[in-house]
Amino acid sequence: MRSSMAEKYLGRADRIFLSVALPAGLEGFFLVALSAADIIMVGTLGIEAIAAVSIFTQPRMVLLVFARSIGSALTVLVAHRHGAGRDGAGLLRQTLLLSLVLFLLLHGLFSWQLPRILSWMGAASYLDLALSYGYLALGGVFLTSLATVLQAYLLGIGRVRSVMGANVWGSAANVLGNALFIFGPGPFPALGVVGAAAGTLIGTGLTLLLTLWSMRGGSLFSGSWRVGRSYLREVMPQLTSVFAEQGFERVGMVLYTRMVAELGVTAYAIHAICMNICDFYYSFAGGLGKAAMVAGGHAFGAHDGALWREIIRAGLRWTFLFSCVAFLVTVLLREQLVLLYAEDASVVPLGACILIFVAATNLPAGHQLAMAGFLRAAGMAFSVASYSFVSIAVLRPCITALFLFVFDLGLAGAWLALLLDQCLRAGAASFLLFVRAQNIRETS
Repeated sequence: MRSSMAEKYLGRADRIFLSVALPAGLEGFFLVALSAADIIMVGTLGIEAIAAVSIFTQPRMVLLVFARSIGSALTVLVAHRHGAGRDGAGLLRQTLLLSLVLFLLLHGLFSWQLPRILSWMGAASYLDLALSYGYLALGGVFLTSLATVLQAYLLGIGRVRSVMGANVWGSAANVLGNALFIFGPGPFPALGVVGAAAGTLIGTGLTLLLTLWSMRGGSLFSGSWRVGRSYLREVMPQLTSVFAEQGFERVGMVLYTRMVAELGVTAYAIHAICMNICDFYYSFAGGLGKAAMVAGGHAFGAHDGALWREIIRAGLRWTFLFSCVAFLVTVLLREQLVLLYAEDASVVPLGACILIFVAATNLPAGHQLAMAGFLRAAGMAFSVASYSFVSIAVLRPCITALFLFVFDLGLAGAWLALLLDQCLRAGAASFLLFVRAQNIRETS
């Protein structure tokens, strides 16, 4: 019944796009709920506790650049193979072996240098509190990195619901772990900020186990694990382009966050709250970008240019609709959203003001994420990396510094810089995708 209604009211391309976009978008939404649970519960411990947990976000994201870059490259290549009717299990095995070695080295290095990293990020006045959270949270990042690579294969073959299920249950376990170990009801110890890290570790561990469980049976992990030249020739061009894009975004974000941290603990805590609220839709829109990679990658791998263009049009329509809904919800509920995170009513006026910028950012952010996904599916990951470098790593830090330290616009200036960055990327992605679509039409 539900299928017949979808066929009646939705076109073929709409059904293909939404079959991936909705589970992937909800997956991203629930992953941010994991982070939000930390901040909301930690918020009862005070402003410094919020800052101590939030300051670890950027080091965490730097580490996840590697996992997400590898995952994005693997998803696109597996999607191309799947669309062409070829198996991608060999790619998974070889990628997983290299990833495991890389992740062990990176997480060991970060653990060694964590005090210096957090001090440089601006945690000097609450460094001990941030370290008590950060050391344990690093373990959760390692587990998330492994799950990301495994889930990239599932996304490439279109098994988005399996990924969503693992992440939803992992998020639920994280929330439960937070409640038990932050506040310590009954026999459980009240660990405060350390309890938030323990909950994260439990949740990410369950996500990894459920992801492995969904991949049981078959021959995914049997066969050669040897990394040869043919593998490197296929993977490295895609991987280096995606890694450059992710790396530029993280460099720009670290510099951006470092400048915001100089505004003071209270301003940074408000910024962290607004950023987490922003991340709800940004991560949902990241699911739309994954749908663009997967659905577009299948059509591109099958050399079906007409279907590829139909999916692009469907993706644009649905992304705009979802972005408008996010805009309205954020504007109308901005005061209630701030109070959900912080018990101190004094932060509401500035927080509610910043959420207007957050709402406006949702519109170009959703568009550029979907467009970037279609560009990667069409083999244009290098182009995405190029405009990302200019916009995120160069222009955004410069504009932020100008607004904060020359025009003295405060936290509003930081968010205005972020909004301009998203608009620039949305424009660049739209232009490049239009040119690519024209070229394919002329050669088909």
